[in-house]
Amino acid sequence: MYTPNYFNPSWDEYMNLLCWEARLAQEIELHIRRRNWNEVSVLKREKQKVAIRRKCLKAALQHKRKTSPITI
Repeated sequence: MYTPNYFNPSWDEYMNLLCWEARLAQEIELHIRRRNWNEVSVLKREKQKVAIRRKCLKAALQHKRKTSPITI
């Protein structure tokens, strides 16, 4: 499982989490159509974890942008 660097966040990490979350949503839809309910519940829990990580990373990126020194 991927854990982003919250102390020195990057937009690439954020985009990777966003893509991972989208991929999980696609897999959930696939397993719903196949009526594989056990896999759906596992994937939904994993998607929730990825969403939380993405939101935390977004907050870290916003905080980094606010506190970064202005250089000319």
